[in-house]
Amino acid sequence: MPGPSNYATLLVNGDQMLPALLRDIRAAQSSIHVSMFLWFRDQVGEEISAAVIERARAGVSVRVLLNVQKTAMGDPFSTGEKANLKLDPSMNKDPHDVKPMCEALQQAGVQVVDTNIDYDHVPGHVSARLRSISAQIRGAIAIDDLHVDHRKIITIDGRIGYCGGANIGVQYMYHEPFDPDVDARLEAETRQRSGEGEPWLKWHDSLTRFVGPIVDDLEQHFHERFVLDGGQEYKLEPTDHATQTLELASSLGELRALPIASAQVFCNEPNDRPNPVRELYLRLIREAQRSIFIENPYLYHPGLVDALCEAKRARPELQITLVLPAKTWNDNAFALDAQQHEYPRYLEHDIEVYEYQGHFNHLKLAVFDERWSIHGSTNGNFRSLEDDKDFELVVLVDDEPFAR
Repeated sequence: MPGPSNYATLLVNGDQMLPALLRDIRAAQSSIHVSMFLWFRDQVGEEISAAVIERARAGVSVRVLLNVQKTAMGDPFSTGEKANLKLDPSMNKDPHDVKPMCEALQQAGVQVVDTNIDYDHVPGHVSARLRSISAQIRGAIAIDDLHVDHRKIITIDGRIGYCGGANIGVQYMYHEPFDPDVDARLEAETRQRSGEGEPWLKWHDSLTRFVGPIVDDLEQHFHERFVLDGGQEYKLEPTDHATQTLELASSLGELRALPIASAQVFCNEPNDRPNPVRELYLRLIREAQRSIFIENPYLYHPGLVDALCEAKRARPELQITLVLPAKTWNDNAFALDAQQHEYPRYLEHDIEVYEYQGHFNHLKLAVFDERWSIHGSTNGNFRSLEDDKDFELVVLVDDEPFAR
């Protein structure tokens, strides 16, 4: 007999992500695990923090991974928090200073681990497998600060899992939808003048919510980094996915969960091995027969660019569509220049290039032959796709209705 099914829901933009995530956190019964590259202490960050604290005080085991130093450096990463500070008079604290939030979480019993760690440290009481992983990473890293855990993973009760491009902050997650026909800055300024809530520069982004056995894999990867980054060891409890899965999958109401044929986690970390996420992209590009759709904020890794052009040369009938950020809403000048430098090659090969208008496009999604889809944190740049750079994680879904 086949095992329990996986279900997936693609949550596009903050007004879908935030209510779904808050609902799942507030319903948590046993555990909440959050691995988040950036978690800002703004209105949304504190709203999620308050929900997590309430559950921790109710006896739920909560573990959090976040990068305190890199969150403090948010605007060099083009996160836009300083602009949102100016637009929102009610944002009366520094959202980059997350230490008070971390202290409040810890006082409620949450185990908080900073992922900005010393990779030369040799972990003590961990399994032989984790010691081996740590040694491989330690051998590949020369300068600690050049490597970050860029993943965005949230698991709840071992039954619900999220991954995708969005960090926690007002630009990523919000309650009120943005108007795609209105410039983000004009929209924020209009909301500010009229006294409406959420006068923020909202981004186009996504998380994908999974229910079912695939969550076991997300839990495993969270556990690995939590322990190796200095968190207290804990036991991964088995989950019976034969029960409650369908109920949880349909618990978001009108946000439809689809059963998916298969799902598999691919992740990379700084070591001397070929980057599994890059190799996944390259394989799917090489094998695509009908169509390739990639939406990404930073798409300029030469391996991907070469593979896309070669695929189009080999199969002229192959439809390749790229959706990238437009200059007006992209703060990262270096990434924009590197990305636009490849436009002539794309156009020469009849690859369609579109620039997302109105709001910054931070969504990281790819679909191949309307069958395979990639969901996760990986950018199409050197940091995400080289062998020895950042920690990334994606889920590959094989399912035609969901891909469409």
